[in-house]
Amino acid sequence: MLIVLAVTGCAVPVEKPPAGPEDDVEVVSEWEPDEEGGCPDSWVLVYSLKGRIDITHTPLNIGNADAEVGGLDSDELIIRIADDGGEPKRDQVLMTSFNLLQDFRVSVNMLGEIAIVTDLLSSSADECGIASGELIDNTITWDACDYGPEHGTPSWGPEEGAYGAGCINDYQVQGTLNCIDDAWLASCEDGWLREGINNIDDTYNQPFLDLVFATESLAQFTMTGMDYGAELPTNTNNRTWLTLYGERKSMTLEPTPDCLCME
Repeated sequence: MLIVLAVTGCAVPVEKPPAGPEDDVEVVSEWEPDEEGGCPDSWVLVYSLKGRIDITHTPLNIGNADAEVGGLDSDELIIRIADDGGEPKRDQVLMTSFNLLQDFRVSVNMLGEIAIVTDLLSSSADECGIASGELIDNTITWDACDYGPEHGTPSWGPEEGAYGAGCINDYQVQGTLNCIDDAWLASCEDGWLREGINNIDDTYNQPFLDLVFATESLAQFTMTGMDYGAELPTNTNNRTWLTLYGERKSMTLEPTPDCLCME
């Protein structure tokens, strides 16, 4: 009976063992050196982010809620795409940076208010790529990203996460969940939280959904599912989802890091 949010992806569960070191998949570029053995310049596209968090599957659905996130200058997604005659190539795409702050409050009245104040930063960055996919027409489809065995239930947590080159690898979630309990009919424990400040510091691999662009110019995208966005694993008694909307801030042809060229 508790609204609980922890931003820390949305499909039928797959029966696989929990991810471990043997399941790690390196993000590898498919780009070739130029005739001189160097990396040709590639396109760097930076997008501002806004979105929505949906909280579902709370006990008796009493705590289901949604909240807006993003909109700060620091909320960004950055992708790199090979050049094709002065335009981004319809081929492999590498995400190189993701940064999103979730800072909001949700509550429910259970003969008194019980509320969760969320202050979490989700981030990952690596110039050599944190996730790989393919740009076909106006859609980026991410490579394989398989879920841990508890996916599809409130028990799917960051300790399982997911594994594959299409996940956002080394996705770090840091911050706090403040559970304020002034209710008679519910408690923080119902949502697997302690009353007061709950510190969050998780690193795992995060699944994403396709990025669908409005036009060939790749100026705006949406990341939405059938009902909600990408599911986010949590250690709280609910399922949590992220929908994103991106608007391009810049698109520049820049030198390519050597790690992105095939030997």
